[in-house]
Amino acid sequence: MNHSKTWVAALATLALAGIDARAAVNDEPVELDALEVTDVPIEENIMPTSRPFDSVFGTPASIVETPRNVTIISRAQLDSIAIQDVRDFAKLTSSSYTRSNFGAPGNPDIRGQYGDVFINGMRERTTSNGNGMPIDFNAVESVNIVKGPATAVQGASAYVGGFVDLVTKRPYFDKARGEAYATIGSYGIYRFGVDYGRPVSDKLAYRISYSGDESDGYFYDSYSKKHSLYAGVTFKPNDTYELFVNAQAFYAEYTENFGVNRPTQNLIDHGLYRTGININNGAGATPSDPQNSQYVTSGFPANVMQWGPEVELDRRLRLLRPGDNSMGRNFKLQAIQTFKTAPDLTIVNNTLFTYTRRDTFSSYYYTEIIDPAWTAETRLEMQKTMEKGWLNGGIAFRYTDVKAYNDYFFEPAAVWDITRDRNFINVYNSVNFPGFGSAFAGGPVPGWPGRYGSSQLVNGDSNISSSGSWSPFVQSTWHLSDAFDIVAGGRVDFLHVRTRDPFTAGTERTIDVSLPNVNVSAVYKFTPDVSAYATYNYSENTSGATGNGGGFAGLAEDGAGGYFLAKSLFTQPSELFEAGAKASMLEDKLFLGAAVFEQTRQNKPQNSPVVTYRYRGFEIEANYQPTRRLFLTASYTLIDGSLPAANTGFEAINVSPVAAPEVQANSQTTGRVTVQGMPRNQFNALAQYKFDNGFGFSLNGTYHTEVNNNWAGTIVIPSQYEFDGSVFYSTDSWNVRLTVMNLTDDENWSPPNGVYGNESIVAEEGIRGELTFSYRF
Repeated sequence: MNHSKTWVAALATLALAGIDARAAVNDEPVELDALEVTDVPIEENIMPTSRPFDSVFGTPASIVETPRNVTIISRAQLDSIAIQDVRDFAKLTSSSYTRSNFGAPGNPDIRGQYGDVFINGMRERTTSNGNGMPIDFNAVESVNIVKGPATAVQGASAYVGGFVDLVTKRPYFDKARGEAYATIGSYGIYRFGVDYGRPVSDKLAYRISYSGDESDGYFYDSYSKKHSLYAGVTFKPNDTYELFVNAQAFYAEYTENFGVNRPTQNLIDHGLYRTGININNGAGATPSDPQNSQYVTSGFPANVMQWGPEVELDRRLRLLRPGDNSMGRNFKLQAIQTFKTAPDLTIVNNTLFTYTRRDTFSSYYYTEIIDPAWTAETRLEMQKTMEKGWLNGGIAFRYTDVKAYNDYFFEPAAVWDITRDRNFINVYNSVNFPGFGSAFAGGPVPGWPGRYGSSQLVNGDSNISSSGSWSPFVQSTWHLSDAFDIVAGGRVDFLHVRTRDPFTAGTERTIDVSLPNVNVSAVYKFTPDVSAYATYNYSENTSGATGNGGGFAGLAEDGAGGYFLAKSLFTQPSELFEAGAKASMLEDKLFLGAAVFEQTRQNKPQNSPVVTYRYRGFEIEANYQPTRRLFLTASYTLIDGSLPAANTGFEAINVSPVAAPEVQANSQTTGRVTVQGMPRNQFNALAQYKFDNGFGFSLNGTYHTEVNNNWAGTIVIPSQYEFDGSVFYSTDSWNVRLTVMNLTDDENWSPPNGVYGNESIVAEEGIRGELTFSYRF
């Protein structure tokens, strides 16, 4: 019997079907032992070599054989850091430092760029700026974080920095089991949930999980109300067919966090906030209310300020009118079918449907309505195992339909004095609002009384759009020798887009584009556990035409009274060169991975021309787990991200005179400038130890060097660190964990996206604690 060929074929089926390798290949115990860390159950195993995966190339290769830098995060690690949003990935992986993005980033930053979010290998969401509903971690069992663009099987999107693949919970076939938990914490934190699964028969099993969040929060007037229900069913009638269906319903109501307005270096260094009011109605006149919201809108700077003294800031304050909030509903339904039609041929069909309806309103002023956005995608793969390689060919179909409205042009963020009565933070009090003239062409949002939006022609975000694509692809691995592999693949997305401006008649336009995505890699295996690789990936994407809600924008006036869609906005190239090495040592108890890379991509900043970004960097990661008691992880990142100085894009600034010399747009016009909101150096480490008596502790630390809050580099966040720690007691049934975040109570800061670098900076939360009780049954 050819054990090597049988093992590859088995893994091809298991990786895509999501079956635990130990349960399905028990007739090959010698091969299986190479994938396990001794005495560590799979649910506690943090080693990336402990399970097969196919998140990168759709091939059932081990992480040592995969020619990309990949981080596999287990449920044990997610629990250890008490993960709540995508910014927490910075505690566990290299090159993932995510900007605050109004305190509610829906997508992570990877290698200084927005990253994609997948669910079991299928693209879940796309937004125009990474902002959106938070990730629902209730459904998640583990996470694969891939650096660089998605490859031929998944297809590239506007987000080419990397992607996270959320691997959802699977039903149990061995026995019934469950877990219930409750968390209480500082500042009114209260979260709770239950997870239960059981086999119905040897052919059918299910799993249901619910989580709830009824919390206040660190900042004044903040709250979070989240409810998530997840269900998964696996049906295996025979050895040749498997069906896995999962569904999620997620409701979230929460307050975003614009942060502290009027950022200055004195605020960052000494905690001093510049007070003052708007005096547009006359320098000697009495303001119309304590915030004097009657301001003019013509030109920038538009508002004249009478500045007061600098005062020490209460860090729990931010630019928020009490009662402002965000609300969203998200539904997902996925079905994965796996057919084993022959010993060397597997057919996989992966289908995902998503629905999102979302609403954000901030009185300072920003408004966004997604009403709704839905996507449907299906992918058919034919996976062939050959004597000298592996081949995956197939086709994908995707459809999107989006209605999205937003407005940020009438947004005098620097006007409001947050040390005064914040109930007066309300642009509706302005005699100039809604102010929709020729400069802000827009109007009321249909079906939403009192809500307004701006024209797509102005903001590049509002859109009523639909798209359809069909995408043939092929991805392959060729064993040229026992030590040398070539990995290559290609895909073309034939995309048809229809879009119009919701507020301008006669603007509906269509465009057809063909988007190539090709990759080629060489992998050399010095031993089965040590490899080196070189990778090249080229793709074209729609990053210049992304609209809110995952829709498409890109409309422009042709100068003759007509409108057109610029093809260059839909075909923006990204090019990646990456080389790295990986090693699994000490009988799979230690894993090391390192990579160097250079990536260029084109992107169109808001109200600015298309520009080419360049990222160069080095990453190294380590995982160590000698026994069930102990695990250690660490990573370091060096990234140099830059773009031509003349193309840094629009930065909001709307007060005169300015609050301080630091608050100004970038004046550099030659050379290259550092990408805003990204540190050059980043480090993290996590350690956990559990004694035989059930007690244990963990400690997580992060550190990064200085970050430019604005493009000009005149408002700079210095080097910062944070330590989180926990102590716990665990038995076979009970677990109690006390987690303390920001142990040293450091006053850290986080940058916004580049548009708001002169207007906003987010004060990170101070020391706080959470106590979690869980019971397994």
